[in-house]
Amino acid sequence: MPRNGKEGILFSFIMSAIMIYVMAALNYGVRTGDVGATAWSYAFFNWPLAYVVGMICDLCICTPSSRAIMNRFCAQTDRAVWKGITVKFLMVVLMTVFMTIFGAIMAFGFSGGAVAGFFRMFPYNFTIALPIQMLVVAPLSGVIVHAVGDKAGWNRAARQRTPKLDVETVADVMQREVYTVSDTATVRDAIEVMLDRNTGGLPVVDGTGAVVGFVSDSDVLRRFAQDNLPVSDVSTLITGMARGEFPQLSHAELMQRNVMEIAANKVTTVNVDASIAEVCQMFGYQQYKKLPVVDGGRLVGVINRGHLTRRSFETCLEYRQSA
Repeated sequence: MPRNGKEGILFSFIMSAIMIYVMAALNYGVRTGDVGATAWSYAFFNWPLAYVVGMICDLCICTPSSRAIMNRFCAQTDRAVWKGITVKFLMVVLMTVFMTIFGAIMAFGFSGGAVAGFFRMFPYNFTIALPIQMLVVAPLSGVIVHAVGDKAGWNRAARQRTPKLDVETVADVMQREVYTVSDTATVRDAIEVMLDRNTGGLPVVDGTGAVVGFVSDSDVLRRFAQDNLPVSDVSTLITGMARGEFPQLSHAELMQRNVMEIAANKVTTVNVDASIAEVCQMFGYQQYKKLPVVDGGRLVGVINRGHLTRRSFETCLEYRQSA
Protein backbone atom coordinates (compact mmCIF):
# COMPACT_ATOMS: atom_id res chain seq x y z
CA MET A 1 0.00 0.00 0.00
CA PRO A 2 1.16 3.60 -0.59
CA ARG A 3 2.89 5.17 2.39
CA ASN A 4 2.18 8.81 1.60
CA GLY A 5 0.23 11.07 -0.74
CA LYS A 6 2.83 11.08 -3.52
CA GLU A 7 3.02 7.32 -3.55
CA GLY A 8 -0.78 7.16 -3.52
CA ILE A 9 -1.07 9.23 -6.70
CA LEU A 10 1.68 7.26 -8.44
CA PHE A 11 0.07 4.00 -7.33
CA SER A 12 -3.25 5.01 -8.93
CA PHE A 13 -1.56 6.01 -12.20
CA ILE A 14 0.43 2.78 -12.50
CA MET A 15 -2.34 0.43 -11.43
CA SER A 16 -4.93 2.06 -13.69
CA ALA A 17 -2.56 2.03 -16.66
CA ILE A 18 -1.90 -1.70 -16.37
CA MET A 19 -5.49 -2.69 -15.61
CA ILE A 20 -7.02 -0.63 -18.42
CA TYR A 21 -4.60 -2.00 -20.99
CA VAL A 22 -5.07 -5.63 -19.92
CA MET A 23 -8.86 -5.39 -19.69
CA ALA A 24 -9.13 -3.64 -23.07
CA ALA A 25 -7.22 -6.47 -24.73
CA LEU A 26 -9.31 -9.14 -23.00
CA ASN A 27 -12.56 -7.39 -23.92
CA TYR A 28 -11.54 -7.27 -27.56
CA GLY A 29 -10.63 -10.93 -27.43
CA VAL A 30 -14.01 -11.89 -25.98
CA ARG A 31 -15.91 -9.92 -28.64
CA THR A 32 -13.89 -11.20 -31.59
CA GLY A 33 -12.56 -14.53 -30.40
CA ASP A 34 -9.01 -13.34 -31.09
CA VAL A 35 -6.82 -12.93 -28.00
CA GLY A 36 -3.57 -12.79 -29.92
CA ALA A 37 -1.44 -9.92 -31.17
CA THR A 38 -4.42 -8.18 -32.76
CA ALA A 39 -6.17 -7.82 -29.40
CA TRP A 40 -3.11 -6.38 -27.68
CA SER A 41 -2.46 -4.06 -30.62
CA TYR A 42 -6.07 -2.86 -30.50
CA ALA A 43 -5.75 -2.23 -26.75
CA PHE A 44 -2.51 -0.29 -27.28
CA PHE A 45 -3.96 2.12 -29.85
CA ASN A 46 -7.16 2.66 -27.86
CA TRP A 47 -5.40 2.84 -24.51
CA PRO A 48 -4.74 6.64 -24.30
CA LEU A 49 -8.42 7.63 -24.39
CA ALA A 50 -9.43 4.77 -22.11
CA TYR A 51 -6.65 5.72 -19.70
CA VAL A 52 -7.79 9.35 -19.49
CA VAL A 53 -11.37 8.27 -18.86
CA GLY A 54 -10.25 5.66 -16.34
CA MET A 55 -8.07 8.08 -14.37
CA ILE A 56 -10.87 10.64 -14.19
CA CYS A 57 -13.24 7.97 -12.90
CA ASP A 58 -10.63 6.65 -10.47
CA LEU A 59 -9.51 9.96 -8.96
CA CYS A 60 -12.88 11.71 -8.98
CA ILE A 61 -15.33 8.90 -8.24
CA CYS A 62 -13.96 5.44 -7.50
CA THR A 63 -11.23 6.17 -4.94
CA PRO A 64 -13.18 8.78 -2.91
CA SER A 65 -16.33 6.64 -2.97
CA SER A 66 -14.44 3.49 -1.96
CA ARG A 67 -12.82 5.25 0.99
CA ALA A 68 -16.13 6.79 2.05
CA ILE A 69 -17.88 3.41 1.98
CA MET A 70 -15.01 1.79 3.89
CA ASN A 71 -15.14 4.48 6.58
CA ARG A 72 -18.90 4.06 6.82
CA PHE A 73 -18.91 0.30 7.36
CA CYS A 74 -15.48 -0.46 8.88
CA ALA A 75 -14.86 0.21 12.56
CA GLN A 76 -12.05 2.51 13.63
CA THR A 77 -10.34 -0.40 15.33
CA ASP A 78 -10.41 -2.74 12.34
CA ARG A 79 -7.00 -3.83 11.12
CA ALA A 80 -5.44 -1.63 8.45
CA VAL A 81 -4.94 -4.63 6.17
CA TRP A 82 -8.69 -5.35 6.12
CA LYS A 83 -9.44 -1.71 5.41
CA GLY A 84 -6.98 -1.82 2.53
CA ILE A 85 -8.55 -4.97 1.09
CA THR A 86 -12.01 -3.41 1.41
CA VAL A 87 -10.94 -0.28 -0.47
CA LYS A 88 -9.28 -2.32 -3.23
CA PHE A 89 -12.35 -4.53 -3.65
CA LEU A 90 -14.69 -1.54 -3.88
CA MET A 91 -12.38 0.17 -6.37
CA VAL A 92 -12.43 -2.92 -8.59
CA VAL A 93 -16.23 -2.99 -8.51
CA LEU A 94 -16.64 0.69 -9.35
CA MET A 95 -13.87 0.80 -11.96
CA THR A 96 -15.28 -2.30 -13.63
CA VAL A 97 -18.69 -0.64 -13.87
CA PHE A 98 -17.37 2.57 -15.42
CA MET A 99 -14.86 0.96 -17.76
CA THR A 100 -17.40 -1.62 -18.95
CA ILE A 101 -19.76 1.25 -19.77
CA PHE A 102 -16.93 2.97 -21.65
CA GLY A 103 -16.02 -0.20 -23.53
CA ALA A 104 -19.64 -0.88 -24.50
CA ILE A 105 -20.05 2.66 -25.85
CA MET A 106 -16.80 2.41 -27.81
CA ALA A 107 -17.89 -0.90 -29.32
CA PHE A 108 -21.58 -0.23 -30.01
CA GLY A 109 -22.01 3.53 -29.74
CA PHE A 110 -24.89 5.12 -27.87
CA SER A 111 -27.41 2.42 -28.71
CA GLY A 112 -29.33 -0.44 -27.24
CA GLY A 113 -26.42 -2.66 -28.18
CA ALA A 114 -24.25 -0.80 -25.67
CA VAL A 115 -26.72 -1.58 -22.88
CA ALA A 116 -26.84 -5.24 -23.84
CA GLY A 117 -23.07 -5.27 -24.19
CA PHE A 118 -22.64 -3.84 -20.70
CA PHE A 119 -24.75 -6.52 -19.03
CA ARG A 120 -23.08 -9.22 -21.07
CA MET A 121 -19.53 -8.05 -20.36
CA PHE A 122 -19.74 -6.83 -16.75
CA PRO A 123 -19.83 -10.28 -15.04
CA TYR A 124 -16.90 -11.41 -17.17
CA ASN A 125 -14.93 -8.22 -16.58
CA PHE A 126 -15.46 -8.30 -12.83
CA THR A 127 -14.57 -11.99 -12.57
CA ILE A 128 -11.33 -11.40 -14.46
CA ALA A 129 -10.46 -7.97 -13.05
CA LEU A 130 -10.77 -8.89 -9.35
CA PRO A 131 -8.08 -11.59 -9.17
CA ILE A 132 -5.81 -9.77 -11.63
CA GLN A 133 -5.98 -6.55 -9.64
CA MET A 134 -5.77 -8.07 -6.15
CA LEU A 135 -3.16 -10.75 -6.84
CA VAL A 136 -0.99 -9.29 -9.60
CA VAL A 137 -1.43 -5.64 -10.52
CA ALA A 138 -1.82 -4.13 -7.03
CA PRO A 139 1.21 -5.96 -5.51
CA LEU A 140 3.31 -5.18 -8.61
CA SER A 141 2.28 -1.52 -8.51
CA GLY A 142 3.09 -1.41 -4.80
CA VAL A 143 6.60 -2.74 -5.38
CA ILE A 144 7.23 -0.16 -8.11
CA VAL A 145 5.82 2.68 -6.02
CA HIS A 146 7.85 1.76 -2.94
CA ALA A 147 11.02 1.53 -5.02
CA VAL A 148 10.39 4.94 -6.57
CA GLY A 149 9.44 6.45 -3.21
CA ASP A 150 12.58 5.13 -1.53
CA LYS A 151 14.76 6.33 -4.41
CA ALA A 152 13.17 9.79 -4.35
CA GLY A 153 13.32 10.00 -0.56
CA TRP A 154 9.60 10.68 -0.17
CA ASN A 155 9.50 8.89 3.20
CA ARG A 156 12.83 10.05 4.59
CA ALA A 157 11.53 13.27 6.11
CA ALA A 158 8.52 11.53 7.63
CA ARG A 159 10.74 8.91 9.26
CA GLN A 160 12.99 11.62 10.69
CA ARG A 161 10.05 13.59 12.10
CA THR A 162 8.21 10.67 13.70
CA PRO A 163 9.18 9.67 17.25
CA LYS A 164 9.05 5.94 17.84
CA LEU A 165 8.04 4.16 21.01
CA ASP A 166 10.66 1.86 22.45
CA VAL A 167 8.02 -0.88 22.54
CA GLU A 168 6.41 -2.72 19.65
CA THR A 169 3.96 -5.26 21.04
CA VAL A 170 1.71 -5.66 24.03
CA ALA A 171 4.22 -8.07 25.57
CA ASP A 172 6.73 -5.19 25.86
CA VAL A 173 4.51 -3.01 28.02
CA MET A 174 1.95 -5.22 29.75
CA GLN A 175 1.81 -5.81 33.50
CA ARG A 176 2.68 -9.46 34.03
CA GLU A 177 1.62 -9.68 37.68
CA VAL A 178 -2.14 -9.97 37.35
CA TYR A 179 -4.67 -10.04 40.17
CA THR A 180 -7.62 -12.25 39.32
CA VAL A 181 -10.63 -13.88 40.88
CA SER A 182 -12.00 -17.33 40.12
CA ASP A 183 -15.34 -17.78 38.39
CA THR A 184 -16.39 -19.86 41.41
CA ALA A 185 -15.63 -17.03 43.87
CA THR A 186 -18.24 -14.92 45.63
CA VAL A 187 -18.76 -11.19 45.39
CA ARG A 188 -17.16 -10.89 48.84
CA ASP A 189 -14.03 -12.64 47.56
CA ALA A 190 -13.78 -10.20 44.66
CA ILE A 191 -14.21 -7.18 46.94
CA GLU A 192 -11.54 -8.46 49.32
CA VAL A 193 -9.04 -8.87 46.46
CA MET A 194 -9.83 -5.36 45.19
CA LEU A 195 -9.24 -3.91 48.66
CA ASP A 196 -6.09 -5.94 49.33
CA ARG A 197 -4.56 -5.14 45.94
CA ASN A 198 -5.85 -1.57 45.71
CA THR A 199 -7.34 -2.14 42.27
CA GLY A 200 -10.67 -1.18 40.78
CA GLY A 201 -11.22 -4.23 38.59
CA LEU A 202 -10.34 -7.89 38.24
CA PRO A 203 -10.40 -10.38 35.38
CA VAL A 204 -12.50 -13.42 36.22
CA VAL A 205 -10.83 -16.67 35.12
CA ASP A 206 -11.91 -20.29 34.98
CA GLY A 207 -9.93 -23.33 36.01
CA THR A 208 -7.84 -23.28 32.82
CA GLY A 209 -6.81 -19.65 33.20
CA ALA A 210 -9.11 -18.42 30.43
CA VAL A 211 -10.80 -15.05 30.91
CA VAL A 212 -14.55 -15.52 31.31
CA GLY A 213 -15.52 -12.18 32.81
CA PHE A 214 -14.43 -8.89 34.35
CA VAL A 215 -15.69 -7.43 37.61
CA SER A 216 -15.12 -3.85 38.72
CA ASP A 217 -15.93 -1.73 41.74
CA SER A 218 -18.54 -0.02 39.56
CA ASP A 219 -20.29 -3.36 39.04
CA VAL A 220 -20.54 -3.85 42.81
CA LEU A 221 -21.77 -0.33 43.51
CA ARG A 222 -24.22 -0.46 40.62
CA ARG A 223 -25.73 -3.64 42.03
CA PHE A 224 -26.06 -2.05 45.46
CA ALA A 225 -27.85 0.89 43.87
CA GLN A 226 -30.22 -1.39 41.95
CA ASP A 227 -31.18 -3.29 45.09
CA ASN A 228 -31.88 -0.17 47.17
CA LEU A 229 -34.42 2.33 45.91
CA PRO A 230 -33.39 5.22 48.23
CA VAL A 231 -30.03 5.34 46.45
CA SER A 232 -30.20 7.56 43.38
CA ASP A 233 -26.57 7.31 42.28
CA VAL A 234 -23.29 5.69 43.21
CA SER A 235 -21.85 8.76 44.93
CA THR A 236 -24.91 8.98 47.19
CA LEU A 237 -24.52 5.31 48.03
CA ILE A 238 -20.86 5.65 48.98
CA THR A 239 -21.48 8.73 51.12
CA GLY A 240 -24.51 7.18 52.78
CA MET A 241 -22.76 3.92 53.61
CA ALA A 242 -19.81 5.83 55.08
CA ARG A 243 -22.13 7.82 57.35
CA GLY A 244 -24.31 4.87 58.26
CA GLU A 245 -27.36 6.52 56.74
CA PHE A 246 -28.59 3.33 55.08
CA PRO A 247 -28.95 0.78 57.87
CA GLN A 248 -31.68 -0.88 55.82
CA LEU A 249 -29.13 -1.97 53.24
CA SER A 250 -29.01 -5.73 53.41
CA HIS A 251 -26.01 -6.68 51.34
CA ALA A 252 -25.17 -9.95 53.07
CA GLU A 253 -27.03 -11.93 50.42
CA LEU A 254 -25.27 -10.10 47.60
CA MET A 255 -21.90 -10.78 49.19
CA GLN A 256 -22.52 -14.52 49.02
CA ARG A 257 -23.60 -14.57 45.39
CA ASN A 258 -21.33 -15.85 42.65
CA VAL A 259 -19.16 -13.10 41.22
CA MET A 260 -20.30 -13.91 37.67
CA GLU A 261 -23.78 -12.66 38.58
CA ILE A 262 -22.50 -9.08 38.59
CA ALA A 263 -19.42 -9.40 36.36
CA ALA A 264 -19.39 -8.50 32.68
CA ASN A 265 -19.27 -11.78 30.80
CA LYS A 266 -18.46 -10.26 27.41
CA VAL A 267 -14.84 -9.31 27.85
CA THR A 268 -12.63 -7.68 25.25
CA THR A 269 -9.13 -9.13 25.38
CA VAL A 270 -5.97 -8.38 23.45
CA ASN A 271 -3.46 -10.90 22.19
CA VAL A 272 0.03 -10.84 23.64
CA ASP A 273 1.62 -10.25 20.22
CA ALA A 274 -0.77 -7.47 19.17
CA SER A 275 0.89 -4.24 18.07
CA ILE A 276 0.93 -1.13 20.21
CA ALA A 277 -0.93 0.70 17.43
CA GLU A 278 -3.85 -1.73 17.68
CA VAL A 279 -4.08 -1.31 21.45
CA CYS A 280 -3.88 2.48 21.20
CA GLN A 281 -6.84 2.40 18.82
CA MET A 282 -8.82 0.27 21.26
CA PHE A 283 -8.04 2.59 24.16
CA GLY A 284 -8.69 5.70 22.11
CA TYR A 285 -11.89 4.76 20.31
CA GLN A 286 -13.58 2.36 22.74
CA GLN A 287 -12.66 4.09 26.02
CA TYR A 288 -11.17 1.06 27.78
CA LYS A 289 -9.06 1.68 30.88
CA LYS A 290 -7.38 -1.70 31.01
CA LEU A 291 -7.47 -4.84 28.92
CA PRO A 292 -6.66 -8.45 29.80
CA VAL A 293 -3.82 -9.85 27.71
CA VAL A 294 -4.14 -13.46 26.56
CA ASP A 295 -1.88 -15.98 24.92
CA GLY A 296 -3.70 -18.90 23.37
CA GLY A 297 -6.81 -17.94 25.32
CA ARG A 298 -4.99 -18.01 28.69
CA LEU A 299 -4.55 -14.84 30.75
CA VAL A 300 -0.90 -13.74 30.87
CA GLY A 301 -1.10 -10.06 31.76
CA VAL A 302 -2.97 -6.77 31.78
CA ILE A 303 -2.28 -3.62 29.79
CA ASN A 304 -3.25 -0.31 31.35
CA ARG A 305 -4.23 2.78 29.37
CA GLY A 306 -2.55 5.11 31.83
CA HIS A 307 0.77 3.27 31.66
CA LEU A 308 0.78 3.18 27.87
CA THR A 309 -0.19 6.85 27.69
CA ARG A 310 2.69 7.82 29.98
CA ARG A 311 5.15 5.87 27.85
CA SER A 312 3.87 7.61 24.73
CA PHE A 313 4.07 11.08 26.29
CA GLU A 314 7.55 10.43 27.67
CA THR A 315 8.71 9.38 24.20
CA CYS A 316 7.28 12.56 22.66
CA LEU A 317 8.93 14.76 25.30
CA GLU A 318 12.29 13.03 24.85
CA TYR A 319 11.99 13.52 21.09
CA ARG A 320 11.23 17.25 21.46
CA GLN A 321 14.20 17.72 23.78
CA SER A 322 16.56 15.96 21.38
CA ALA A 323 15.19 17.63 18.23
